[in-house]
Amino acid sequence: MARVLYVEDDLDVSEIMKDMLDMFFDEVYVAYDGVEGLEKYKEHNPDLVISDILMPRMNGLDLVKEIQLINKEAKIILTTADNEIDYQSKAEQLGILGYLNKPIDFSELQKFFDKL
Repeated sequence: MARVLYVEDDLDVSEIMKDMLDMFFDEVYVAYDGVEGLEKYKEHNPDLVISDILMPRMNGLDLVKEIQLINKEAKIILTTADNEIDYQSKAEQLGILGYLNKPIDFSELQKFFDKL
């Protein structure tokens, strides 16, 4: 796996995750909201997208829908600190690769890498 896009509005979390993802991917792109995430997706066409759900300007669920208009086969993992069942249900209906609660257990995230 060569390229990943990480979309997260919390700057501290973004820095930590970028450092961790750098160990597994050749290229790690970071965006701080859904609008920027969509722009970077179009620019870099990453192999995997990992995105928070609750973000300003465009949430993660809407980001998934926009990416799927570009590439129905896009591999996407959504994350959230909110344990609301409704988000997980909506995310699963979108046909994403996975859904993880925050704080992210990196060993759980790594399991998805094998599915790529």
